[in-house]
Order: sequence, then C-alpha cells, then structure tokens
Amino acid sequence: MNKRTFFILALVVALALPTMAMAAAEFSLGGFIKLDAFWDSTQEGKNMNAAIVRNNNITPGATAATLGARSEFHHGRLRFTSQGSRFNLTIKGPKLWGATTTGFIEMDFDAAEEGAVGSFTAPAAGTAVRGGGTTTSNSYQPRLRHAFFRLNWPETELLFGQYWPLLAQWYPEVGQDGPFQMTGTPTARIPQIRLSQSFLGAWKVSGLVGSANSITGSRTYSLVDRSGGDSTEAPQVQVGVEFAKDLYGKAAWYGKPTPFTAQVNFGWQRAITQGDRVDRTFMQTSQTNYTLDTNARTVQQYHDPWMFQGNLFIPVIPTTSANLAGTASLQTTWWIGQGVEAFGMTTFGSQVYRFQGQDFGGNNIYRADLLNRWGGQVQAQYYFTNEWFLTGAFGFSRAFGVGAFQTDANQVNNRKVGFTADTVDYHQEYNLCLWYRPIQAFKFGLQYAYNQTTWLQKVGADPPATTQQANMTKVGEAHNVRFVGLFFF
Repeated sequence: MNKRTFFILALVVALALPTMAMAAAEFSLGGFIKLDAFWDSTQEGKNMNAAIVRNNNITPGATAATLGARSEFHHGRLRFTSQGSRFNLTIKGPKLWGATTTGFIEMDFDAAEEGAVGSFTAPAAGTAVRGGGTTTSNSYQPRLRHAFFRLNWPETELLFGQYWPLLAQWYPEVGQDGPFQMTGTPTARIPQIRLSQSFLGAWKVSGLVGSANSITGSRTYSLVDRSGGDSTEAPQVQVGVEFAKDLYGKAAWYGKPTPFTAQVNFGWQRAITQGDRVDRTFMQTSQTNYTLDTNARTVQQYHDPWMFQGNLFIPVIPTTSANLAGTASLQTTWWIGQGVEAFGMTTFGSQVYRFQGQDFGGNNIYRADLLNRWGGQVQAQYYFTNEWFLTGAFGFSRAFGVGAFQTDANQVNNRKVGFTADTVDYHQEYNLCLWYRPIQAFKFGLQYAYNQTTWLQKVGADPPATTQQANMTKVGEAHNVRFVGLFFF
C-alpha cells in the first residue's frame, strides 16, 4: 500500500468515525419566533414581572424646587421586541440500562429583560434607573434556558441538568413571557438531579436536589451579604406528589388535552446572613421615611427559605376526543412560604431587620429575618372553536407577620422593624387574552392586563427636604395592552 492510498483511507476513516458516532443519536430543531408589541402605562417591561412604582413617584434627585417631574415612570410608552424568541435542540440517544435516553438544550435572548423598571430605590440625581432600550442594532443577550438529559423507563424517569423545578409547572397561558412570577408560579430553572416514579396508573412521586439560589435583592443599599446558597454547603431540595387521571374527560392545557390533575409540592434550602457587616444603609424604619443608619450591624445567621404549593387542573367542560371546541378548564395554584425568591418568585425583598439593641461600641444590632408571604392564581379558559379561545387569569401575593413600624424614627433604641429598600406588601395581576391559532405553526394573541402593587411604607417628606424621595402613596398601578404573534417550527 503506497503512501497516497494510506492517506486516502485514513482520511475516509477520520471522516466516517464522527458520522458513525452520531448515527446512534437523532437530532431535531425546534422553537418559535415571537413578536411582542405592547403599550404599558408605567414602563414595567416586557415580562411584567416587576413591582409597580408608586403612582406619584418623582425623578431621582428631585428637590422641592423641581417637583414638576413627579411622573417619572407613570407615563405610557409603546414597545416592539422579538426578544422572547427561542430555539431548542432535542437529541434522541441510544438505549442505556434498558432506558430510552434524550437530551434537550434551549436558548432565548432574555439574559437581561428589555425595558424593565422594577422598584424605586432613590439613586443619585442623573443616574439612569429605567429600562427601555437594547444594545446596538437591537442585539438581545442570549441565555441558556434548559440543558438536561434524562433516562426513561416505563414508570421511572431520572433527569440530570438545568430544568424547571417541581414548583414551576403551571404557567397561565397569557401573552407575556414568564407570566405570574410575582403571584403564582416560580421561574427559577436550576441545575438538578431529579427522580420521578409513577405507580398505580395515576400517581407520581418526584424529588430533586439542585443548586441553591441567592435571595439577595439590590446590593446598592444592602445591609448584609445575603449570599444565599453559595455559602451554605447545602442544596435546594424539592419533593412533590401528583395525581393525574382521566376521570370524566379532558380539557386543554396549552392546546393539549389534559386530564384532572392535583399536585402538592414543597421546596427548601439553606441561606446565610453574614455578621458584622457595616454599611451606610437606608433603613426604612417608619411608615413615612428613610433613616440613614451608618452603624448598623447584624449577627451571622442561617435561614431556611421554604415554599409549600398546591395545584389543581380541572376540566370544567371536558372532551373525550382531540376536538377542543366548546371545552373549558380551570387551573389554580396556592402557595405559602418565606424567602420565596429562593424558588423563583420575584421582586419581594425578603430582608426584614428587627432591632435587637446596641453593642459596647454603640452600633445598632439587627436580626435579619425572612419575610413571610402567601398567594395564589386562577386561570379560566374557554375554547370557542379549535382555533379561537379566551384566557382569563388572576394572581396575588401578600406579606404577613411583618409587625408594626416604630413611627418615631429619632428614637433609635426603639426601632422595631426595618427594610433596606421598598418592600412589597400586596401585589395583584389581572389578565384577559384572546387567542387565535389557525394552524399549529401560528398563534396570535391580544391581551389587556392590570397590575397593582401596595407597598409596606410611604417614604420621604412632601415637599422633600433632601434629594431623596417625596412623600409618595403606598400604591402603584399599571395598565398593559399587548399583541403577540408566534411562529413555531
């Protein structure tokens, strides 16, 4: 065999080996292209997952002489974006230990939400705090949504990788991406190992261990280092039980006929507060003002964020075939917990600081507790035809067990409760969306939404004596009208 023949054979083998290796797997591309076109009254952002700033907030840095700028965020704007588009790759692998194997990778462009505002934290004059733009030529930031593989036996599934946790399974079918993250369904995808076992034809028990999440809010005015799971050497743990059975017919859930389903899920993780941290911190210690506490300290503490959740999907007007015309369904989620940001609920601010006295150096000592919250969501859906259907949804979240504020901010030793930034007391959301899906590849929606946030405190003085906030109401409201168009591939 001459050198030329040997080289050609070696090249053929080199090219053939990857092909032979990939022959054991099948690949398919999927996803959708999405256009969001929306008008909102408060610049709350594409995903509508931020607390609503107060109705009469003012420009950061405003003084009594510049109160003409009172409506910094409360004016309408119109936005168009394709940031919600996404694509995925599904890999069907070879058999392993008698199980079928699959992999899934999905990406979108939501690494930083376009146009979000969030809560108001009184930055210095001239500091930009609102969203409302993209980078050069609208180049949105890619984000890894899911990346996992799993092994499936007839009644057992073992999953490895980044995926929805058990607490994040029932999103209302409304127009915005990641809906109801404040009021009903968490959205924290976590790297995890999960085992699910089905039995008796209708029951499933699942459990996972995964990456613990930080529950830190904005660090601009952070009193302590809330480093979450990074310092606790403990994973996040979730367990769940599901009953799903066709008792009397099915109804649509995202267009798929789905039977009566009941779930109970529970999540827990460990968090930590670092002690002896001193910051110049805005401590909201009364109903009406911020107090700059320059010598605040905390003790080192471990905390236990937890969340208990129950879900029901009820076919109200069922079908026994693939025909969805004339069917109706009701889905509801109820939950309670503390430090619920650890599980993907958003914009709550779990830090609650309770005054404990002073040390020998005259420093104010605070104990950091987790904020307790509870809430729920309800979605009702009716299919006029197989192409036209209507979704109505409501959700809320409420704080409880916070305790009374000390109204005299000058009496340092009598302070009872403080926060490092605005903290949401109650948030509610209403959505009504009319959908049209002429074929499986296309889906169009027209939606109206109303959001309201009630804050725990008023802040500032009116007119303001400093360059902080003016006296503001405790309520923020937002309206949103949206058109969405999706092309699935």
